[in-house]
Amino acid sequence: MSTESDFNGREVITERENEESQLEENQVKEEQPPQFDVRVSTDNMAAYLKIKQAYSGQKVSYDDVSAFLTQQGITYGICEEQIRLFCEEGKFYSEMLCAKGTYPVDGTDGSIDYFFNTSTDYKPKEREDGTIDFRDLDIVKNVKKDTVLCTITPPGDGMDGTDVFSHVVPFVGGRFPVLPTGNNTIVSEDGLSLISGVNGCIEYSKSAINISEVFYVRGDVDSASGNVNAIGSVVVMGDVREGFSVKAGKDISIRGMVEGALIEAQGTISISNGMNGMGRGTLKAGGNIVGKYFENAILISENDIYADILMNCKATAQGSIILKGRRGSLIGGSYQAGQKMIVKNIGAPSYTTTQVSIQSRQLNDKLVIGKEEDSVEQLEQKRLQAQHEFEEFQSKYLELTAQASLRGRSDSGRENLIVKAALMRKVQLGEAIKAIDAKIQKLKETKNELSDYKIVGSSIIYIGTKMTIGPFIMNINNDYSNTKFYAGPEGIVSAPVLLSDLP
Repeated sequence: MSTESDFNGREVITERENEESQLEENQVKEEQPPQFDVRVSTDNMAAYLKIKQAYSGQKVSYDDVSAFLTQQGITYGICEEQIRLFCEEGKFYSEMLCAKGTYPVDGTDGSIDYFFNTSTDYKPKEREDGTIDFRDLDIVKNVKKDTVLCTITPPGDGMDGTDVFSHVVPFVGGRFPVLPTGNNTIVSEDGLSLISGVNGCIEYSKSAINISEVFYVRGDVDSASGNVNAIGSVVVMGDVREGFSVKAGKDISIRGMVEGALIEAQGTISISNGMNGMGRGTLKAGGNIVGKYFENAILISENDIYADILMNCKATAQGSIILKGRRGSLIGGSYQAGQKMIVKNIGAPSYTTTQVSIQSRQLNDKLVIGKEEDSVEQLEQKRLQAQHEFEEFQSKYLELTAQASLRGRSDSGRENLIVKAALMRKVQLGEAIKAIDAKIQKLKETKNELSDYKIVGSSIIYIGTKMTIGPFIMNINNDYSNTKFYAGPEGIVSAPVLLSDLP
């Protein structure tokens, strides 16, 4: 090393020595790498990088950063473009996002699709002509057996994610919904559908679907409920107001009374109190009609009608009309039964016009049989004649067979033909007697059966009653007490009421 002395005798470093020292210092700095600091988010889905230079102006390359990240295990989602730009701009005083993971895509929840209206916001229906039927709120959700009520749409598939360390981040599967099973419902074999097990109406809640064979109206059938039309049975806890209707595929039970309404059931109609039809109310039943009283109403039953009082009604029953109450009266109006009518009183002391009738195909068939045949007395006389003829021939037949036996084999061919002919005649006479016996039995049975088609007034049938049984008509001009009427081959016959005539 060369040195020089200043005026004070001190050594002074030459310019060349300064340059050599600076060069050595730069080489030391260049050998010092920059300091990298990485921060990873708590979910490992993002990595942030800070770089501290070893000396001012130190260059940092993308490869330097990539090598460091790889050393730290960060290998997924490297933000290459951002890192390159970061290194080029040299803004090492800030933190940068150097890697980001891919978040998983969770599966979508499954859903339930309902095939009926689940809304309880009942609105009037619009008719085809555009007008609004304010009485039809469609409150009954009818459903037939084996109908699909709802189905499950399975959860949608998700997609796994990957964090910055290349670890798989599993997705969360969607929720598989639970079918709202309830009474009278069936789950399909694949578990994705709910099916109605019976004909009935739907009772819906979010947790359960019940199929009830009985629809209950908790109050009256009026403007609040609208008309009721159920595929099963209906129970009305209150009254049915004028102008409304209740229809059912099975039975109808009404705990209150009925005004001028339409009640129609495939089964029985039962009204705890009674009905004032106001001249327009109508009951139609595939079964019985039962109630305390019916006034100014139309009743049509394919079976029987049971009541205490029928007043000014038009009633038709294919079976019977039976009034068993305390009064048991038919007063005014017209009443027709297919088999029998059993009441206490028909008409009124005021001679109110009351029409009663027994009409049915079975009755007419039996009346035709009675007319086609001779009377029992005539048939019995014919039988006596046929029996006498048979006995006379029987005597001759015995003589003939005895003579043939005495003659032996001589002329046996001719004798055999005569005996055979006589035997055939004997059989014919016997068959004729049997045929007459069968006619007598049939006619007696028909007469007994005709008496089953009857009108029974166990108390009084008043003047003013018009009675029709089959083709025969009888106007009651005198009060009858404890009398029954039925049709014979020639007309209406009356007789006292027996205990066997009463229900």
